Amino acid sequence: MTFDPSPSSVAVVTVCTPARAGHLRSQRRALTAHLPGAHHVVVLPERPGSAQLAAELAADGADPLEVPAGRDLPVARCRNTGGDRAVEAGADLVIFLDVDCIPGPELGSRYAELPPDSVGMGPVTYLPEGAGAPDPAELAALTDPHAARPFPEQGLRRLEADEFGMFWSLSFALRADLWKRLRTDFGAFDEQYTGYGAEDTDFGRRLLYRRVPVVLVAGAHAYHRWHPVSDPPVEHLEDLLRNGAHYAERWGEWPAPGWFDQFERMGLVRRLGDGWEAVPARRNAEDGRPGNEG
Repeated sequence: MTFDPSPSSVAVVTVCTPARAGHLRSQRRALTAHLPGAHHVVVLPERPGSAQLAAELAADGADPLEVPAGRDLPVARCRNTGGDRAVEAGADLVIFLDVDCIPGPELGSRYAELPPDSVGMGPVTYLPEGAGAPDPAELAALTDPHAARPFPEQGLRRLEADEFGMFWSLSFALRADLWKRLRTDFGAFDEQYTGYGAEDTDFGRRLLYRRVPVVLVAGAHAYHRWHPVSDPPVEHLEDLLRNGAHYAERWGEWPAPGWFDQFERMGLVRRLGDGWEAVPARRNAEDGRPGNEG
């Protein structure tokens, strides 16, 4: 079943760096198969190779949008910029897809049934390494949604106020009018978050705090291609500390407490009041030798 875009225009927004170009091409193959005619806004934070990727995308019919970026990827700003471009291009339905996510055959048609006042999230299947880049026609047979987010078998399920932690930015959608309202009301994604972590949990929490319905959408399947990950994500510790402190300033608690507990057991962070700080490197500053540990 493919999505017929004629009843309303649809745009897909993806944030991508050149390192994920292969996954982006997989996503675009499935968009051609399952959402023909969709306007694809690809936001490219400035990185080596971004200009070449932008040229490739433009030649392939996408709408590349290059965004200046420093050392820390401005993911929140990229999403906001992409959503704004989608609305400016005339989209009625805006679908945000992580670059690692391949849209399933019914993703567009299920999201098209969203109530105009609601933000919808679809289930995501994490593909094994051996799945590689599956043919779009093979995706349905691979369906095995992430168990941490129990989706309804049919229709929609509205999240309760205390379920903000279930929001994810891998795959979600909303109407253009609602996006414009969110941008006016609170800016949508908080652009003070940079790098990895917390910006999507914060976004989901602010939606529910403002009584914007967030619904789980049955059947709007996406398929996340495999890539190496760390658990906990130690390579993003600096980002998580910075973003976690900003989140706690707003909400009075830190996000991802399980990760910080693991970081503490690894000797990477320590308690600072109600929050966390990095443990200084255990090295003698004067002679460069490892310092005493105890």
